[in-house]
Amino acid sequence: MRFLSLILFLFFFWHIDIYSQEITVVRSSEKQSLRTILETFKDQYQFSFSYDADIIKDIALSIDSELITIASLQKIIESQTPYLLQKVSDTDFILVKNDKIVNVCGVVIDAVSKFELPQADILLYNKTVDLTDNKGFFELQLHPWDSIAISYLGYKNKTVKISNLTNSCDTISLQPEIQNLGQVLVKEYLTGGIQKNQDASVNISTKKLRILPGLVEPDVLQSLQLLPGISSPTEDPAGLYIRGGTPGQNLVLWDGIKMYHSGHFFNQISTFNPFITKNVTVYRGGTSVRYGDRISGVVAIESDDDLTDKFQAGGGLNFTHVDAYIKVPLSKKAGFMVAGRRSTTDVYQNIAYNNLVRKVFQNTRATIPDVGEETTAEERSRKDDFSFSDSNFKFLWSPNKKNTIKLSSIFAENRLDNDKTVRVPAANIEADVKDVLKIRNFGLSLHWDKKYATDIYQNINFYFSSYDQRYNNIDIRSFNGSSESLIINNTVKDIGAEYTVHFPVTKKQSIDLGYQFTYNETGYETTTILSDDFGTDEFGASINGNGTNHTLYSEYKYKTPKTYINIGLRGSQLSNTNSFFLEPRMFSSYKILDNFTLNTSAELKNQQLNNFNTYNSVFGTIPSLPVADNIWILSNNNFDGEFLEEVPIRVVKSMQFTLGALYTYKGWNFDLEGYYKKIKDVSSLTDLILDLALPDDDDSLIFYGEEERIGFDVLIKKRVQNYRFWAGYSLSKTISSFPLVQGTYFDGNFDQRHTFNFSQTLKVKDFEFALGWNYATGRPFTQIIRDDNDLDGGVIDARGINSSRFKSYHRLDASVTYRFKIDTSKETNGMIGISLRNIYNRKNTISQGFRNVQDEDFNFYLQGFENKSLRFTPDFVLRFNF
Repeated sequence: MRFLSLILFLFFFWHIDIYSQEITVVRSSEKQSLRTILETFKDQYQFSFSYDADIIKDIALSIDSELITIASLQKIIESQTPYLLQKVSDTDFILVKNDKIVNVCGVVIDAVSKFELPQADILLYNKTVDLTDNKGFFELQLHPWDSIAISYLGYKNKTVKISNLTNSCDTISLQPEIQNLGQVLVKEYLTGGIQKNQDASVNISTKKLRILPGLVEPDVLQSLQLLPGISSPTEDPAGLYIRGGTPGQNLVLWDGIKMYHSGHFFNQISTFNPFITKNVTVYRGGTSVRYGDRISGVVAIESDDDLTDKFQAGGGLNFTHVDAYIKVPLSKKAGFMVAGRRSTTDVYQNIAYNNLVRKVFQNTRATIPDVGEETTAEERSRKDDFSFSDSNFKFLWSPNKKNTIKLSSIFAENRLDNDKTVRVPAANIEADVKDVLKIRNFGLSLHWDKKYATDIYQNINFYFSSYDQRYNNIDIRSFNGSSESLIINNTVKDIGAEYTVHFPVTKKQSIDLGYQFTYNETGYETTTILSDDFGTDEFGASINGNGTNHTLYSEYKYKTPKTYINIGLRGSQLSNTNSFFLEPRMFSSYKILDNFTLNTSAELKNQQLNNFNTYNSVFGTIPSLPVADNIWILSNNNFDGEFLEEVPIRVVKSMQFTLGALYTYKGWNFDLEGYYKKIKDVSSLTDLILDLALPDDDDSLIFYGEEERIGFDVLIKKRVQNYRFWAGYSLSKTISSFPLVQGTYFDGNFDQRHTFNFSQTLKVKDFEFALGWNYATGRPFTQIIRDDNDLDGGVIDARGINSSRFKSYHRLDASVTYRFKIDTSKETNGMIGISLRNIYNRKNTISQGFRNVQDEDFNFYLQGFENKSLRFTPDFVLRFNF
């Protein structure tokens, strides 16, 4: 009995002793200083601690409990720091380096569908250390105090402490950021930040986008040109030709706003700010029925949504412009963003600016001489005032988890004011010529997303888009004071609303129903004003139109880890053409093996907003600049002018089929896809070559033809740790037919049979390097032969339209960037980079231009010439983010 009492006494005494060695910690969201905690133990219990004072001064611990013992402190130090608090005696402790390594593993899945996520990034200290395999599995050897971040495009990043993982492989769930996001097929389709989804769309996250050849900044549109099937024969970064379609046949959206002008500096720079862009989705085929009114690709751009997390700011500059942005959280539920970019070209000029000017204005009076060339008096009289800018605003409010409201706006502007004294051709007189251009595209959108408890959710969207292009060319003759003024205006107003509701039928099936309303209005007007001592004469022409569209669409989706089926139907009633169009579309993919997937699609599309090149700059005693030749005209317009007929412009119709396969093997990706397109009711309006080929006795204003496009795209990609390389190849053929002009098919204007791109990137610590080589066969063109007996002063080559070809195109690009930390505690960082385009300075021919020439006998005739590509051009970037 006495022995039992002794045991109970010792147990009680030991318990009291241990309890008495607890200290009180003030609970706070802030971390607790390790030095302070050790000093408290030392003061209260006379513990002795040995440590390096320089090491311990910056260590802070997260403490969850108000009372901690020395034993619990040892565990906290082991799990949160690279050190161990070892016990030397009952009262003596020493802080030593912890070299312990633990094996950890996990499986990353979609929190909603529970599907595994292959090729998810596992990051340690912001660097990728591993990728999940096809089953979402990863395995690493790490320290107990480490934390890893799981990153996957389209999902919210998740940070996991190694100390919180169990001995068995834990399941780590990621929450989707975007509802209805298709399952990812290839995580790094080309490089980091680019992925291919199960519905064949390609997503680009500019925040995660790694370096690309020839780019110091992630240009939103130019980045897409590295994808097979997307190119720019004219070498314009903002001019996307998707599988034979022209830029005007692409639907470009910024936060749901339809954009009608996508490039600054006459399409040499994208209008969209990449540093506030969250995601870019591009469809080359298999387009959802939600997207209409264009017959080629879709580029849907979304701006940042991380406006409620913390205050963020950033800015930078390069050789052409400066930019800045701020993100301000008003609360945990609301925040706003303001961003802007402004050109520096009107403040200072450098090699990049000069080379871009030479490319855009070559063979016109607005070009500038090369370095070292002797300037003439005419060239010295040149005065320029050119600028571009864009600004964005976004407000986000999430009153609760089920509702999100977004208000977004974009404003882009380009201005040109060019003055020059020129000599009038074939006359010994001078004229003061002035060109004034202003292009504006303004847009506004409002989105309301609501989710119900049954996983039914709805989207209500409103948008407004306004495009305004105004150009005035004035020349004043010095000898008699007479003047001639050409005014060209083109406007587009686009107002729309959309309601969509998503119904989950089962875990694998869903149905989307939607309604869209659109009001379109276009105006195109040319006015010529002649003034002299005898008075003023004014004449011109206009093409105007407006109409409303009512569209209903429905889409059925079936989705499993192996199968994806999307079947939709879109029906539109167009008031301006008084017609109804049905557009059935289908896309399906099936994973035959774990590493082999087949896909196919079929779709009908229509387009009533037509994009034309007017060639206004070709004609005239002193031709205008080719800055306002690109115009938008609505189908079935009202014509008004002396030489215009009431001939309606038809709606363009397209039919497209695709068949493709994706194969992965030991880190290699092979993506192959073939396509066929047939375009009907292609208009001849403003086509200069077709007008020349038309017999003189045929005065038809508009006649119609068709196009066929067939092609095959291949992508081969491989990643070896931090080295990536990919090769893209496209074999394509575009042919056109206009029976009134030529009885046989002829090659399309932008037909390039072979295009090839080989790119590689390498990451070495904080440096990134990229090198890329591009090749393309030459574009077709039509030789023009002078003929004074012809009304136009020239005829086309007897072999037919586009019977000749330019020489092959190729160039080499490179870039390098260095990222650095300024203040790790405040997450302030920076980036510096250099890019080189066309390194070996090849003079590629990219297009055919035309001029109306006057000889010494005052006879006019048409002459063709070649436009060259951008020459060797460096660029530089310096950025900071706070």
